[in-house]
Amino acid sequence: MKRYNTYTVEDFVLDEDFRDWVRGESTRETFWLAYVQQHPEQAGVLKQAEQIIRAAHVRAETLSEKEIREEVQKFMSQADQSTPAPTADAPTRPLWRSYGLGLVAAASLLLVLGLLGYLKPDRRPQLDGGLANLMPRDSLTETINDTSTPLKLQLHDGSLVVLSPGSRLRYPAHFAAASRRVYLSGQGTFAIQARPQPFMVITGDVVTKVLGTRFVVTAYEQDNRISVQVQSGRVSVYTLRPEPKPDERAVNGLILTANQAAIYEKTEQSLTKTLVAKPALLVARKVDFIYDELPLPSILRELERSYGIPIQFNAQSLEGCRITATFSNESLYEKMDILCKTVSGSYEIVDGQLVVSGPGCP
Repeated sequence: MKRYNTYTVEDFVLDEDFRDWVRGESTRETFWLAYVQQHPEQAGVLKQAEQIIRAAHVRAETLSEKEIREEVQKFMSQADQSTPAPTADAPTRPLWRSYGLGLVAAASLLLVLGLLGYLKPDRRPQLDGGLANLMPRDSLTETINDTSTPLKLQLHDGSLVVLSPGSRLRYPAHFAAASRRVYLSGQGTFAIQARPQPFMVITGDVVTKVLGTRFVVTAYEQDNRISVQVQSGRVSVYTLRPEPKPDERAVNGLILTANQAAIYEKTEQSLTKTLVAKPALLVARKVDFIYDELPLPSILRELERSYGIPIQFNAQSLEGCRITATFSNESLYEKMDILCKTVSGSYEIVDGQLVVSGPGCP
């Protein structure tokens, strides 16, 4: 197993998996997102390696890995020797300035290798992946809602965000070609325009990924819980941490549909699926539910279709339960309470579903 925490700039430049990620071609997007967040002490090393890869946009052809490593080390050593040691009186320079000499050395290295015929241009189009999209930069716009009312924003792609009071959102003026990423602290309601590129809301250790849908993300820094509630469409929610081992029960990712929710507990680092507090009908118009001696399984199936929430029950034992009732403004949970009490049964929320149990009817 690779020990990336001990890697130097040249190690990352030589690492094929890291190079693929920087170019937006990696299949391990989740791993690298998690790694960068978990190792802030390597931010400078990762950034320099990324800049070298992007500046070159080349791939090794005939040069051995050992020879490439020697060339990289030689030029990085020259850069280190050219950098004056800081003194107590010297002002602290912005981080981006500290990369200057390193980039000069990197450019020189790439020129030498190119002249020697060791490297050839990569003909594939460059994608905006890797650190360029992950690590926050000054080019991101930050909107803070310091008012007492919700604030409505429209992003460059046409997506709408309603930012709750005390929340902030960071986003680029123009989204990258490979994906659309924003960073949320607080609560935001998102209505995402459908595009081929996925839309990602990054909130600490949790990423919510969609193509086009409506959902609410709540992630206040002072809270121990991050929640994602889906109003319509389909949403992928996953955590920025290593994949669990085969013998572990931890869950790294979930798929949510309308009226389902994901809860992430920061302390326990646990991600669970449940239902929203107030499930909404999937149809916009008002619906009255009128039943006259109808079998309970038929009623449960209609509720399942109306709210888009799976309902598990024993159809055979409940088939003899005939229900006469009229529902209008009751919530889904109120309807379920009444129906279950009528047949001396009960229900519970399990993994984003309703599970009905009871003795049934003869």
